[in-house]
Amino acid sequence: MPSIRRIAHPTDFSLASKNALAWAIHLAKENQADLLLIHVLPPPTPIYEVESVLPPQTESAMSELKRKIKKENVSVKRLFLKGTISIDKQIVQATKTLQADLIVMGTHGRTGISRLLTGSVASRVIARAHCPVLVVRGRSTRVNHP
Repeated sequence: MPSIRRIAHPTDFSLASKNALAWAIHLAKENQADLLLIHVLPPPTPIYEVESVLPPQTESAMSELKRKIKKENVSVKRLFLKGTISIDKQIVQATKTLQADLIVMGTHGRTGISRLLTGSVASRVIARAHCPVLVVRGRSTRVNHP
């Protein structure tokens, strides 16, 4: 089995992401791997042609996640992405460039018409990723530690 040295965790700060983070931390500890937190900022809207600035709540949320991970004695780095390409393509490009061995991400588990209309970032990452992807459902009301 290939070794896991770098785990990427794309987060949107949802319950699904929190559940996936618990798995990412567990796997990072088990494999003595580095953990890379990734958050993709939305592109500027056509109405406001201003450079998007990192919202304070996003910075605060990422800092809190980083503190939580460091308490678990896991090496962690943060990465904020923004651009004009889709969220899934940004995640795939970043994880490939940073040579992630595994991507651990949440999914909202939408079905039916909402899935048809919005698609699934997780399913598109799975289709394009250069490495294995562990997808964790977010329907649970609490974070389930592995």
